[in-house]
Amino acid sequence: MFRYKKSVPVSYERQGYIYFASRLYRELTEEQQRKLLNLCLQCGGEHYRALFEFVTTDAGATAVCMKHFLSRSTLERAVRRYYESFPQKL
Repeated sequence: MFRYKKSVPVSYERQGYIYFASRLYRELTEEQQRKLLNLCLQCGGEHYRALFEFVTTDAGATAVCMKHFLSRSTLERAVRRYYESFPQKL
């Protein structure tokens, strides 16, 4: 479920675009999928798998953090970087 993140300096509309584009990952072209994966690598660093799972599936933050052994604040920082760095157009 899409929720506006006030802590992310990106407009409501843009956040919606990023959220739904990310959730549609499996329906994107191979090139678009590669862009999203590279963005997760860039923004998530060693935790890119957790970031990727969080932005492309309906898994909640708590479950992702427990599965990937990272703190909620670490995931939130990666998500913030992801939203701020998302390309204007895939």
